[in-house]
Order: sequence, then structure tokens, then C-alpha cells
Amino acid sequence: MKNIKIILIILIILIIIVSGCSTSKYSKESLDKFANCLAEKGVVEYGAFWCPNCAKQEKMFGRSFSIIKEKVYVECDPRCSVENIEDLPVACRGKLGQTELCLEKKVNKYPTWDFPNSKRLIGVQEFENLAKESGCELNG
Repeated sequence: MKNIKIILIILIILIIIVSGCSTSKYSKESLDKFANCLAEKGVVEYGAFWCPNCAKQEKMFGRSFSIIKEKVYVECDPRCSVENIEDLPVACRGKLGQTELCLEKKVNKYPTWDFPNSKRLIGVQEFENLAKESGCELNG
């Protein structure tokens, strides 16, 4: 009986720890929908694989960043701009760089978020800012 109480206490502590580790107050489904909406609206995030603020933004999206990476994110580092995909450095995480586009768009700080209405936000953005500028809904 004493062992069962100890196991229950340990389980409760683990549940509290795991529930407190969530990086977002939004569900994965909500963030997936939000990320897809950003893509549909033509929002673009420019960044670089080595950028600490880009990493913070990625962490905010959690697993939903895979949608951002595929549909919204533009890698700007010239080391990721190669002619042959097999030569792509591991650090680029499978994302080909678009250095010329980044230069054309005058992106010089990361992350940079561009919106179809010509609005630009620079730095790590709260979801509420992205939702306001994009017109995408964000449900908790």
C-alpha cells in the first residue's frame, strides 16, 4: 500500500512537470490552422538557420513550425544556396537558401515577417501581432 502511494505521488509530480513544459497556450491544431492561414494569406518569414531569434520564433510554433518551414519560411543564409541539393549543409535543415530574394527584399535582420499589405515586422513576433497583420484567426 505504501508503494502505491509513492508511485501515485511520483505520477502526480510527473504530470505537473509535463503539463508545465508546454511552450504555448495554443493547441497544436490551433497553431497548425494558424500556420496554414499565414501561408494562404501570403505571409513570408525570412530568417537564417544560425539566428537565435529565429530559433525562439520556431520554438513558439512548436511542432507546427514544420508548416511554417515548408510554406512560409525563406532561408537567407548564402551557405544554404547551392546548385546541387546533395551539397546542402546539414545546418540548413533541408531548406534551400534564397539569398537573392532576401537581398532583393532588403532583409537585413532576422526574423523579418512580410505581409501582402506591404507591412513588415522585424524580430520575434507574438502570435497576436501576426494574427492582427495577417487577418488570420488564432483560437486558444
